[in-house]
Amino acid sequence: MHDGTPEPAADGAPPASTAPSAQDTVAAAGAALADAGSARVDVELDSVTGPVRASGPARFTPFAADLTVALGTRGAQVRVLDDRAWVRFGGSDRWQPLSTGLLPVGAVGGMLHAAPGLRDVVAAPGATDVDGVAATTYTGSVDLAAARAGAPDPAVATRLDELAGLVSPTPRFTAWLGAPDAAPTDRGRLLRLRLEPQAPPAGTQNAGAPAPGAVTVSFSDPGLPVEITAP
Repeated sequence: MHDGTPEPAADGAPPASTAPSAQDTVAAAGAALADAGSARVDVELDSVTGPVRASGPARFTPFAADLTVALGTRGAQVRVLDDRAWVRFGGSDRWQPLSTGLLPVGAVGGMLHAAPGLRDVVAAPGATDVDGVAATTYTGSVDLAAARAGAPDPAVATRLDELAGLVSPTPRFTAWLGAPDAAPTDRGRLLRLRLEPQAPPAGTQNAGAPAPGAVTVSFSDPGLPVEITAP
């Protein structure tokens, strides 16, 4: 009598397990990083005023980060605690309040909760290299409104709203995950995520408007201790 349990192969070997879909694989990697709670991030943003690069430790919920920022040829340090931020330029000892809208790094936290909005995810054949780690590349798109509808709490919903404002409501994405032959601690880990805005369709209200820039975030040292205080 068949009870629904997968039957062994004719040679007596156990049945092969079904591999997770590309979408489930990417979603699981994002969830694992969110569960780790923190990481060292390297953010590259193509803004309308020029490229911005920021790097440093970040805690995802509630969001906090201590970042070294390159704004063109000018350097700065930015400290973020949830919805508050401060900046000091060059070698100055003086911190100044900064609108989080001017440097929406909190949107990074929203990236890790975008799984409900993942669409058309496919894995590219072969492997590439991300900071010395063998990686598998996945591509697709994200419906950030759907992701927001599935947000676990209002703070995450706010981060997803920031992300939609940063890279359009339905950006294309490329995700790099540790390949099967990477070191055990890197296998399946989200190494890098890039979101690229899609221009509004022709004939819509926003068609022809300046498109936001792409954002790329690399993640390392997941779970590292992050202690950040207001300056």
